[in-house]
Amino acid sequence: MRSTAKLAVGVALMALALGLVACGGQSGGGETTSSGGSGGGSSSSGLTEPIVIGATSEKTGPVPVLGAEAEGYEAAVKWINSHGGVDGHELKLIVHDNAGEAAKAVSDLRTFAQEGIKLVVGGAFGPDCAAEAPVSAEAEMIVFCGSTDNLPEPDTHMFGVGLGYSPTIEAAAKMIAKYSKKPAVFADKDKSGDDSAHEAPLQLKKQGLEPILIRTSPTESSFKAAIQNAISQGADGLWFTECTPAAISAVGDAKALGFKGKIYLENCLGSFEVAEALKQLAGNEQQIIIQVPSLLLPGKAPTEAEQKAIETFKEAVPGKPNLVVGSGWDAIWMIKKLLEQTKTLDVKTNVEALENNFGFTGVWHSGTFTTSDHRGAIAEGYAIPAAITSKGTFEALE
Repeated sequence: MRSTAKLAVGVALMALALGLVACGGQSGGGETTSSGGSGGGSSSSGLTEPIVIGATSEKTGPVPVLGAEAEGYEAAVKWINSHGGVDGHELKLIVHDNAGEAAKAVSDLRTFAQEGIKLVVGGAFGPDCAAEAPVSAEAEMIVFCGSTDNLPEPDTHMFGVGLGYSPTIEAAAKMIAKYSKKPAVFADKDKSGDDSAHEAPLQLKKQGLEPILIRTSPTESSFKAAIQNAISQGADGLWFTECTPAAISAVGDAKALGFKGKIYLENCLGSFEVAEALKQLAGNEQQIIIQVPSLLLPGKAPTEAEQKAIETFKEAVPGKPNLVVGSGWDAIWMIKKLLEQTKTLDVKTNVEALENNFGFTGVWHSGTFTTSDHRGAIAEGYAIPAAITSKGTFEALE
């Protein structure tokens, strides 16, 4: 991981990570959220009392920021239970910390399967979801994956929460085309970077642009040499595809080199913590651009359903909204809508219902699941071009 260019950035990101890790449990341990017992008594509606949901979350390990998704699970369960539950039944949430390790995520699923749990949320880390996918099919359980990577195969029993990789890259390319003619794409030399190195230039070319591809090493201490290389080739925009503090450090490198063009960050960095970390570098020229959902912007959302979802989320979750928390929140609400429709925990019935044009609108996800698309998320309202401001906030671009 690259060192940050500015001490203030490093301190802010450290505070973010520590703040999100603070609520983490012990590795592999269980954490229960419910005001009801642990029983599984049947009711006339075909649902159990309480309805048990398993969660595997990256609360510790290499990606603890993603563990904030568990905060969203817990907040949603608490709110739903205090407002009548699901068809009159309480939810019970059992959270396991997978520590960002695929093997532990798989172990969590197998444990849940042995306990008879049919619905699981998490993880939020791409490699964890990839490892979970075949297990979900084998164990006959439905898993809601919070990673924005394209869903792994087989995804017969896995459904995605939030905007996925391909539509995000496509929307970003359209955004960049408004401000740059020859943007540079920075992609690390790893699996995630390989995907970005292929897809990002392809989408930019579809917009009639002349992209410059710069491959970077995750072990390098600075982006300066790579940025100088891009500038020497005539780059008028810099697109950093990394979803780590390295991309934030790169903004400092670009500013230190006097770069005046637009700087583009991935939507995975769309948080008020990142905006706060970059506010001293933001200036007043709308230079640092990122795609964010309506949840992070002032004013009304594009649709009434999205606005209602945002209002409920803000009522239940105090403080500045966080996208990872929002993703976890949406996953539980998807389950609520599904069970109120089917009134059963039968996996086959619920998979068929999800695949039958199941629509959902939340704070981070809106779209329709189908047999051929187990994510179905749309970019409108969830990938709005915005600039980071000198106040540590976001403002939508015209």
